[in-house]
Amino acid sequence: MRARCKVIAVFGLAFLAGCGKLDGGPRFVGTVVSHVDTYGSGKSNRAVLRREGSLRSGSNYGDLYKSDSSKVTWTSRIAWRFLRRDGANDVYRVERIFRPKGGSIDTRVKEVSFDGVKTVRVFDDQWEVISIEPGPIPANLPPPD
Repeated sequence: MRARCKVIAVFGLAFLAGCGKLDGGPRFVGTVVSHVDTYGSGKSNRAVLRREGSLRSGSNYGDLYKSDSSKVTWTSRIAWRFLRRDGANDVYRVERIFRPKGGSIDTRVKEVSFDGVKTVRVFDDQWEVISIEPGPIPANLPPPD
């Protein structure tokens, strides 16, 4: 009986120890990037992809483009949270709150898989492209506008 209790205790402890490591957190290093106007425009804000995080972005066209109705002053907030590991991918919930000046707020939420190798375009419209890029933020990039 004693031996049986010891075996049950050992398996129980091993089970409990394993339960705390089920998600293990994100595996891959990445950068969340808000590309203003188009992907790779050089006008961007970025943040390290962590378990949870956020960044703000925007464009203030002011009086420069008053005659061009496609150039709207706007701000956005991008927030993400690691959800789980799924096979060879890390899965995140990404939310984007977009606020155009004089327009209505647009909130979008998307679940995306990131493998640490390929770029993931999360949101893409005429004002901004949100992507998750593999690797850390490059040290040689100029500061965001």
